[in-house]
Amino acid sequence: MRPSLSPRSMALAALALLCCTLSVPLAAEEDAEALPLMAQVEQAWAQGNFVFVREGLKTLAEEEGTPLAQYRYGRVLLEGRGGPRDVEAAMDWLEKAVAQNHLEATTLLARVLLSIRPPQTDKAMPLLNRAAARGDADAQFFLAELQTDSDPAAAFDWYLAAAEQEHVAAQYELARAYARGHGTGVNTAEALRWLTAAGEAGHVEAQYYLGQTYETGQLSAKNPAEALRWYRRAAEAGLPLAQRELGTRYLEGMGVEVNADEALRWLQAAAEAGDPGAMYNLGQAYVSGKVLAQDDARAFRLFDLAAGSDLPRGITALAAMYEAGRGTTADPDLAIALYRKAVEAGDRNAAVRLGTLALAGQLDGKLAPQRAVPWVVEVARAGDDKAAALAWLETQADTGMRNAMTALALLLLDEPDRASDGTDLLQRAAAAGDIRAQGLLGQFYTTGEHGLALDYVAAHTWLNLAAAAGDDEAMQTRDLISELMTPEQVADAQAAARAYYENEPGPPKPAADQ
Repeated sequence: MRPSLSPRSMALAALALLCCTLSVPLAAEEDAEALPLMAQVEQAWAQGNFVFVREGLKTLAEEEGTPLAQYRYGRVLLEGRGGPRDVEAAMDWLEKAVAQNHLEATTLLARVLLSIRPPQTDKAMPLLNRAAARGDADAQFFLAELQTDSDPAAAFDWYLAAAEQEHVAAQYELARAYARGHGTGVNTAEALRWLTAAGEAGHVEAQYYLGQTYETGQLSAKNPAEALRWYRRAAEAGLPLAQRELGTRYLEGMGVEVNADEALRWLQAAAEAGDPGAMYNLGQAYVSGKVLAQDDARAFRLFDLAAGSDLPRGITALAAMYEAGRGTTADPDLAIALYRKAVEAGDRNAAVRLGTLALAGQLDGKLAPQRAVPWVVEVARAGDDKAAALAWLETQADTGMRNAMTALALLLLDEPDRASDGTDLLQRAAAAGDIRAQGLLGQFYTTGEHGLALDYVAAHTWLNLAAAAGDDEAMQTRDLISELMTPEQVADAQAAARAYYENEPGPPKPAADQ
C-alpha cells in the first residue's frame, strides 16, 4: 500500500479535493432560507449562467449577511465562477461565515489555508478541530491526515469517524492503518473490510491494492479471479498502474488467456498516461514479436520514452537497441554510455552486459580496464560465463590492478576449494594499497573469518589504514576493537601502520582513483 501523506504533501491533496467539492452544484445544497433571490441563483447555476450566480450571491452576502450566502459566495470566488478567481476575497467571506458557525465554511476555509503556499497549518488545525467535533467528515479526514505522523492514535480515531460516515478516502486510509498497525493494532480482517468498502465506492487505489491483496494473500486467502476483477475495475477507472498490470497479464498469460488486443489496449493506455513501466513492457512486446507483431521502430520509441523517465531497465533496453542497431542507427559508444547510466541507476542487467562486452574486448580502448572490474564481477555472479570472468580478473590481477585483486579474492572466498587463494589474494591487494581490501582484511581479522586467526593487532592495523583513507565503516570497527585491546596492543598496531606508510611512496589512494 502506498506511503501515507506527509503534512507537506497535504497542501496538494487539500487543493485537489477542494476542486472536487467546488464542482458540486449549489442547487444540491439545502436552502434553509428559501430566499427568492437564492432560488434565482440556483436556477442560474443549473443553466450555467455563472455571471448571474456571482452577482446574486454577492448581493445576498453583502445585504442579507446570512452564513449560507457568505459561504456560497466564497466558494464561487474561490472557484473563479462568473469572473476571476479571488482567493483573498473568498477567504474573507468564508471567515465571515465561520464567525456565524457555518460548518461547511469552517472546513472549506481550513482546506484553503492548507492549499496556499506556504500552508498555514497553525490556522487550519483549530478550524478542522471545530468542524470535526461537529461531525464534518471532510474535516475529520483532513485532521487525521495532518496527525498521521505526529499522533497516529488520534489520526486513527478521526479516520474511523470519517470512514463510518462513508468518507471514501478515509475508508482507504483506515484500511492502511489496520494493515500496518499504525495508530491501532494490526487487524487484517478490518483492513480488508474497509479496503473493500473504499474499492466498492470507486477509490481506484483501493481497487488496485485489492487486486494485489487477492493476488498475494496479504490480507486474505489468494483468489486469482478476485485479483483480476479488482485490477480490471481500477484499470477501467483509469489508473495507469492497474492498466499496466492488466495489459501485462494479457501479454504473458498470467491468470488469463494471452490476448494481443487486450494487452495492447491496456499497455498502450498506461503508456499514453505516462507510465514508464508500461512503455517498457510494451516495447519488449514489440521487440520479441511473440504476441504483438515485431516492430523495432515502435519499440525504440517506447524505450526512449521510458529511458527519458529515468526507468533503469528502460535505459538498458534503449542501450541494447543502439548496440544492435534495432529501430535506430547502431551507435556502440552511445550504447555503452547508456549502459553505464543504467548501472548508476541500479540496473544489474546493464552491469552484466557491460561485463560481457569487456570479456569480448569491446571496451578496449574505450574505458580503462579497472572501470570494468565490477561489471565483470556481475557476469561471474550471474553465472553466465563465470570461468571467462574469473580468467579475465586473474589476468588483470597479475598486472597489479588492485581492485581486480580484491574483486577476484572475494569471488574465490565463495568457493570452498579456492578460499585460501582468495585470502592470500586479499592480503596482496591490501598490501598493495587497495582500501577496500584493507577494510575487509581488518574485518576478517576481527571476526576470525575465512581461515584467518582472530588477531586484534592485525585487524587494527588494516582498519586504521582503511580509515585513514576515508573508510567510515573501518573507522567504526577500529574504534570498537580498540576498547577490547590493551594499550600495548594498540601501540603495536599503530606502529605497524606507520611502518606500512614508511615503506609506501604515499598513502593508499581512494578506490575511485585506482
